[in-house]
Amino acid sequence: MEIRLEHNVDQVRRDLSDFGRDQLPFATALALNATAEDVRRNAEKLLDRKLDRPTSFTRRAFTVWRASKRKLEATVFAKDAQAEYLQYAESGGVRTPRGRALVVPSKARRNKFGNMARGTIKKALARPTVFSGDTDGPRPGGIYERTRRGRGLRLLVFYAKRLRYTPRLGFQDAARKTAEARMAHHLGQSLARAIRTARSR
Repeated sequence: MEIRLEHNVDQVRRDLSDFGRDQLPFATALALNATAEDVRRNAEKLLDRKLDRPTSFTRRAFTVWRASKRKLEATVFAKDAQAEYLQYAESGGVRTPRGRALVVPSKARRNKFGNMARGTIKKALARPTVFSGDTDGPRPGGIYERTRRGRGLRLLVFYAKRLRYTPRLGFQDAARKTAEARMAHHLGQSLARAIRTARSR
């Protein structure tokens, strides 16, 4: 999940003096990097708006490959670990398990982010009233806890063969809008800065 930011500098180059043209690659790289940082910050805010209580790990998903004078391209992308699950919030689709099933919490205890803490399943299965498997009848496979006196079962976690997601993040659209709104501003500032710096040498 990424977006590449580039800039066609031909029109700007035609409007500049020879001195300004010499500074244009440096200024463009600065502008691309500033715009990419705007995109990254707005992507973090987008996670807060579109996802239910994202963790700090999820909020640190996005990073930037910076542009240089020789490579006038900056990229904002989600790191691999976070992109593995954020891709479903961005594009939707069907998620299938790597192993036998996807583990989905039901009545299991969750943390403040709505997720099961690491070790929750192991701790639950260590209790004599908890077991993993299928049950007779229409109940799904999962991890169950026998209620008091063994008269009923409480589903802690169920096993899913697949999960279907609908797109809800909108990273690509939001990133393009941010880039379109900020690039010209940053290029003007960066070009003025580059020219001032060169003349003061």
